[in-house]
Amino acid sequence: MNGYTLFKEQATAVTEKYKELSLKNEGGIPCIFGSLVLMNDGGGVEDTFQIEIKAVADFPNRFPEVYETGGRIPRNVDWHIFEQTGNCCLASPPEEIIICNSGIALLSFIDNQVKNYFYSQIFRNQNGYFLKERSHGSKGWIEFFEETFMTNNIFNIEFGLNQIIEGKKIDRVSMCFCGSGKKYRKCHKKSYDILSKLSLEHIHYFLHSLRETNEYKIAVHHRNQLKVR
Repeated sequence: MNGYTLFKEQATAVTEKYKELSLKNEGGIPCIFGSLVLMNDGGGVEDTFQIEIKAVADFPNRFPEVYETGGRIPRNVDWHIFEQTGNCCLASPPEEIIICNSGIALLSFIDNQVKNYFYSQIFRNQNGYFLKERSHGSKGWIEFFEETFMTNNIFNIEFGLNQIIEGKKIDRVSMCFCGSGKKYRKCHKKSYDILSKLSLEHIHYFLHSLRETNEYKIAVHHRNQLKVR
């Protein structure tokens, strides 16, 4: 079953729950469109956005494309809208890969990623900044790796990714590879467990992307200068 067919099948559960959303076909591509009503903690309407969610061929292993069609969100990266394509940036590439690793359900995607994105837009409108904002470009990748590996040492991140590629099983009571002095089970076991569920192709992709960032290249340059001294 291709991604378009599966998206169309799962759209029924979406339109049953979200009465303001409907299904249409746009040039052979199924789309969910209409009003997304967001509720506040008191059960009242917090805000409403006009949206379109367009199927992609790789669904459910990639996010559908999400668009804000009411013209309320400026079309630029500072508001997490891709300027050239106009679709919303819901997560960094590695986060999307992890979320979609076992396939996503369309209804769950809307309940979580889509609604959280628009709640974040409400917060930005009210406060002038996003509550938990990931930087754009390579810096956002670095922030993801730092959060996942709980370290800002880029070489520890590189080492951790290599550990997964090499398939080394780490004893949970041994000292953690990151040099923190903590037992592995109390340090990086959770990070390893999350990432080791991904394919080796994805881990190689993460490692390559890490090494292509300016932050990594600068760190290598500084390390080499220290060796010379």
